[in-house]
Amino acid sequence: MKFSLYSMIVISVFFASCRTPQKKVETPVTDATSETKKVVDDVAAKDPNLAFLESIEDGRELPDSAGWKPENYNDYSEDSFFSYPPANQPINFANVDYPLLNAAIYYVTSKERRNLGLRPFAYSEKCEQAAFGHAMDMVKYDFYSHTSTVNGKETIADRLDLVGLSKVTAGENIIISFGIQYTNGRPVFTPAQNGGEFFSYTKGGTAIPNHTYISLAKSIVSTWFNSPPHRKNILNPDFSYMGAGAYFFKDTKFFNIDKVKAVQVFSSRP
Repeated sequence: MKFSLYSMIVISVFFASCRTPQKKVETPVTDATSETKKVVDDVAAKDPNLAFLESIEDGRELPDSAGWKPENYNDYSEDSFFSYPPANQPINFANVDYPLLNAAIYYVTSKERRNLGLRPFAYSEKCEQAAFGHAMDMVKYDFYSHTSTVNGKETIADRLDLVGLSKVTAGENIIISFGIQYTNGRPVFTPAQNGGEFFSYTKGGTAIPNHTYISLAKSIVSTWFNSPPHRKNILNPDFSYMGAGAYFFKDTKFFNIDKVKAVQVFSSRP
């Protein structure tokens, strides 16, 4: 029996004017670390599915990269990035270079925008921090929404405010996508059928390879572009700045297939 993965890619879009961000009032905590931990532990014991303030730091500082740094955005264009050797390497999902994956999504998106006659996006580190933090939270706390389950990060305005970007017009695209180079709608044989930890198009055949950083970014952005609301966000002339973030997970509901949750955050200011 073969399985089709066609319906397993999920996307979502959000646009908002964040000029008057509203904070949701939740369980108050003190500034003292020990008291904060006690409140978090006490409430979490009552409902372990909730996420609390201890994760608010997530996303403010991006993870380290072996080679890609924020200053590299000044060194590469929408054309030259695609010749950057590490971006053309298959992704090792046991050790993802997240800043490089974020950059790949940024450059693929910006190039598509330029090809349609619009000014390419300028890179925003704050938008990247907000995007990466939301992608990580969606994986860590097992949700998929523009509304976060993390106290203090519920809305895009909250998340931008946390990284120091307030009172802006902003938008957000989100997606769940495969980490392997799967062709939509094509049946596959599962690891259980193959007797190994890989998917293939023929039983026991060649494993479907992992995406490279660039090919995964192209797959994600192509899906967004083929959805009118997401395309509208990408082409919105009010958005001059963008940052992307993605985070890896194994889908335990489908043979531990490698996936990512990815986010674009757009802003009128850097």
